[in-house]
Amino acid sequence: MAIYAEFGLLPNNKALRDELSRLQVKPFTSFMGNLVLARRTESDKWFSEARLILMNSTNYTSDRNERKAYLNGFGVGTDGGPKLVNNARWNVTIPIGADFMLYRMNIKSNSSVTAQQLLNNPSAYQAVKLYTANINLHGGIGVDYKMDFLPKIHEKVYLSGKLTYHQPILGRRKWKGDNVTVDDLSRLKVNQIYAQIGFVFFPRPHMKKWTGMH
Repeated sequence: MAIYAEFGLLPNNKALRDELSRLQVKPFTSFMGNLVLARRTESDKWFSEARLILMNSTNYTSDRNERKAYLNGFGVGTDGGPKLVNNARWNVTIPIGADFMLYRMNIKSNSSVTAQQLLNNPSAYQAVKLYTANINLHGGIGVDYKMDFLPKIHEKVYLSGKLTYHQPILGRRKWKGDNVTVDDLSRLKVNQIYAQIGFVFFPRPHMKKWTGMH
């Protein structure tokens, strides 16, 4: 199994963040980040991974009396490709794949109110939840450094890094609420270069709690 941190290398979504600011909503941050959990399989010449992606672009301000937008997402995907190099210490790979992602933008008022105010007008304090989805293709280059880490437990451990470009393919995806479509907000942009770093663990077959993971 593998665990990665994946970060966008460039600020993104300027148009959407500017629109939120004009609506007096403090926008989410301009940097995209993912936590990726994966199941790695490989041979001498090829590798593949099944991916579970948790995405977040946090709003860090602590002001309790302003509306703020929080962005997060969830997805599943896969990637894989050939190994250009496979020796005692290094793998060099060409990862190519796709992720299906669902994103949520949550706009909260962060207001402090009395119980009576809330009971008199509960709808005024509900968060606004908007959703969008896309399929993101990605491809790039990866490097694994093979480590001798706890050899009694792990058959192999890699310090793994990738540099990939992500490109959504479903065109202009509008934001949708529970029963409405928002026409005048810019689409979410995730197309950019991402750096990914993490660890890949191949437990030994006799470790019962890991049996079947590779």
